[in-house]
Amino acid sequence: MHQDHVYINSRGGVKIRNALVADGHDIVLRRFVSHAHSDHLYDINESIRNMREIIAHKATFDLLDVLDVFVPKSKRRSVDYGDKIIIEETNELIEIRRSRHILGSAMLVYKTSDDKTIVYTGDFKDPGRGTEVIEEPDILVTEATYGDPEYKRGFRDIIEDLLIDFVTHLLSKGPVIIHAYYGKQQEVMDILRRGGVSTPFIAPYKVYKMSKIAESYGAKIGDLYQEGSKEAEDVMRDGWFIYFTHTASSSKIRGYLYNNVRHLGGVSINRVYLSGWLFDSLYKQLNETDYIFAFSDHADFNELIEYIDMTRPKKVVIDSFRSGETGKKFAKEVRKRLGIEAVAQPI
Repeated sequence: MHQDHVYINSRGGVKIRNALVADGHDIVLRRFVSHAHSDHLYDINESIRNMREIIAHKATFDLLDVLDVFVPKSKRRSVDYGDKIIIEETNELIEIRRSRHILGSAMLVYKTSDDKTIVYTGDFKDPGRGTEVIEEPDILVTEATYGDPEYKRGFRDIIEDLLIDFVTHLLSKGPVIIHAYYGKQQEVMDILRRGGVSTPFIAPYKVYKMSKIAESYGAKIGDLYQEGSKEAEDVMRDGWFIYFTHTASSSKIRGYLYNNVRHLGGVSINRVYLSGWLFDSLYKQLNETDYIFAFSDHADFNELIEYIDMTRPKKVVIDSFRSGETGKKFAKEVRKRLGIEAVAQPI
């Protein structure tokens, strides 16, 4: 079983058996989208134009609509966890399994006509809990965002409680701005609500729409108001709210928000950037009001190793298109620590 079964091409597409490509484009009939983050949507419009169908969890299609990625209904293959699809040309089987990363994240299990099993995880965390373990596949294709042995977090089992405490403390001083990627924002909203935080949420259009979608799939969102609405303006004037926005959003947001609360006097607006790239501490204070908090939607090094050890594949293919040199380093660690054949692709 070699490149005729699975390989990662130069644009990050995971091509399986000349029948399907995941999270990239290739000359095949169908594409699987593991989730709605931009680094897994490369060349998506080319795939939409040229392929027979796009396969994704139904929540992922809902998020793609908000992100202005238009997949015609005739080409949508909307799936749920546990669904199976027959590849007509080869009579081979695809299964959709659950992974924990963002809303709609899914992994792919491909069963070949010669009785081989290929698993593509996409991005994930919480192996064996939020992310399903597929035992003893022939090939496991996986991520390695935090594949360096130094990328370990010592507080992953209590991180949600710590985040709740941290945000609650900041709210005692005034409104809070939370910067995070799409999907992570909605996860954190749910965590805060389930942790008893009742503070109203405010969000710009795309974040608002994604959060409402998350709520329709079971996330606990509660009081959420779209930026610019009368309700949001009223909440801002009260001076007690959490504003959710994208990691890359403008730093001018605080000035805009401050104009709505300055009449209260003595209120500070604290800003929190959620990042997976903080390992040696829970948070880092950048200045009097800005913080980085260590919260990730990816597996750290220990979880990556743990997942591979739990699955015990015959061979591991590491996605180094998205992880670069870290992916190559991780392949060496898998060989050394677990004694399993591992390669990083593309080479």
